[in-house]
Amino acid sequence: MTPRRLPTISAALSGKFIQYAASRGLDPKALLGLVGIGPEEARDPERRVPLAAHNELWAHVARALDDPGLPVHMAQQMRIDDFHVMGFAISTSRNSREALERLCRYSVLFSDAGRWELDPASAKGLASLELVSSSTFSLGERLGTESAVSVCLHCFRQCSGHDFMPTRVTFRHPAPRDLSAHQRFFRCPVEFSSQTDGYWFAADLLDVTQRTYNPALSAFFARYAEELRRTAVETDSTTDRVRDAIARELASGEPSMATVAKGLGMSERSLRRHLGDEGTSFRDMVEDVRRRTAETLLREGKVTLPDVAFLLGFSDVSTFTRAFKRWCGVPPGKFRESGLDARA
Repeated sequence: MTPRRLPTISAALSGKFIQYAASRGLDPKALLGLVGIGPEEARDPERRVPLAAHNELWAHVARALDDPGLPVHMAQQMRIDDFHVMGFAISTSRNSREALERLCRYSVLFSDAGRWELDPASAKGLASLELVSSSTFSLGERLGTESAVSVCLHCFRQCSGHDFMPTRVTFRHPAPRDLSAHQRFFRCPVEFSSQTDGYWFAADLLDVTQRTYNPALSAFFARYAEELRRTAVETDSTTDRVRDAIARELASGEPSMATVAKGLGMSERSLRRHLGDEGTSFRDMVEDVRRRTAETLLREGKVTLPDVAFLLGFSDVSTFTRAFKRWCGVPPGKFRESGLDARA
């Protein structure tokens, strides 16, 4: 089986964050070194950096500044045009519905580590926008998720032309020690240790015309964004894309081929054929992603066994233990204690 492609994020997003951190007194040269880019690369939206390095940047800055509101403060520095073609496609959209649909479709231009999902009728009178991604809830991952949701809302407010306020915001990870910045920014209930990362809002806002709507520019940037998206998607093998989709779906239970195929915009038959051509099957890939993720979490030693089982989509610890013993020949507790490497 081919090695897993590591998720990436646009260097321009790391660069924007470094610019903000520098404004608060941190050394930009040292921060650029953490993600392995230079000043020019930090302004290039097409240059990619490993997501792991970007998350480490978040963790480093958070420890240095000791600011629980850092993700929100960073989000407030962002402008929709910081997202270049994707940002212009979003800002020139007819209404919020079209803008958010474009966010969901073109977010791959800035990160392949997760995806956005819009549900225009998630509850009576409400719509929802959810960020779907895999996470071990490390410090950098938690901060990055908070920032992504905050940036999305902040840019939504810029384009809509009114002081948009959600009805509810949720995050899967535990709450920071101080929520005052989050409460001032979101101005609605903010729930942590929840089931999703995202927010809910009045569904009738979806059809309000955006103040930045421009029909001609909207058509132009949508075509341009679609070309870039097609190129980005075609550079990934089907197994890479399926592996990422499985990782994102794990915490919701065992991923189904139907769900993954739909998320990738193909039929189950087409997905099965593509995987067969690349020498694997959907079931084998689910097993492989679960095993690799379990090994990583157990080696890091920061997540309890019940939480590992949950993050991998198992119903309980005993089911996870049986599966892990089948994969690696030892129970997960012994694997963690002995520091074994099942791939050796």
